[in-house]
Amino acid sequence: MIYKKRFKFLIIFYILLCAFPIQANEKVYYLDLNFLMNNSLAGKSLSKKLKNKNEKNIVTFKKIEKDLIEEESKIIAQKNILNDDEFNQKIVSFKKKVSDFNNKKKKAINNFSNYKIEAETLLFKALTPILADYVEKNSISVLLDRKNIIIAKSELDLTSIILKILDTKVKDIKIK
Repeated sequence: MIYKKRFKFLIIFYILLCAFPIQANEKVYYLDLNFLMNNSLAGKSLSKKLKNKNEKNIVTFKKIEKDLIEEESKIIAQKNILNDDEFNQKIVSFKKKVSDFNNKKKKAINNFSNYKIEAETLLFKALTPILADYVEKNSISVLLDRKNIIIAKSELDLTSIILKILDTKVKDIKIK
């Protein structure tokens, strides 16, 4: 008896499901944020600034490193000429210079990393209102980053559209 009621309930439930198909009205799209960051005019401008800053750091530190190597060679060449105390003083002084160099290099790397994060943040802040406006105008419910999607139809990709809008509205981003 209980089985007949459950069976009737399942049959009615199945008929209702088939009679009223469920459709999602939610518009879900995606875009490739990395592509926008690297290929927009503003993104290319920031990449160029980052590259220049990094190259300046590299040139500066290579010169200092070269000078330290030359100084090390001179100290080693003077080993037999100097007495032990003078030689040890020069070694201690040289080690301090190397330590200072390493600290400056670490600090420069950290500063560059912070600079890069700040640049990406500024670009994302410029992109956010553009995305918000586009989503609102086109009644999009969800906009996802491409890296979080396993597979999707290519017609749901808004990257090229947003790139064109971003390039017209933001050509360069000023960073200190």
